[in-house]
Amino acid sequence: MDETQVVSPTPEAKTSWPALIGLVAAALLIAGGAYYLKENLPGYPNVQAVTPETLEEQSDSTEPEAIEEDLAAQDPDSFDQELDTAFAELDASLSE
Repeated sequence: MDETQVVSPTPEAKTSWPALIGLVAAALLIAGGAYYLKENLPGYPNVQAVTPETLEEQSDSTEPEAIEEDLAAQDPDSFDQELDTAFAELDASLSE
């Protein structure tokens, strides 16, 4: 007498489409909210509105002579002072 084994098929993994759609919608809402807050949060510095008014014109040449001229034209003390002022403004805007 031969015994036959009945093998049940393995259950297939079912995708929960409503859960997947919900996760995608939640991710889109979070990304949209983060973008909105970044653009409209009061006191948040708008990087696009900052214009470098104190930067001097520099050439875009890669020649060593032009680079040396650009370096010689930049005053290190005024550059350090500009950086200190920029950091002080940033600290003040973040502390508000």
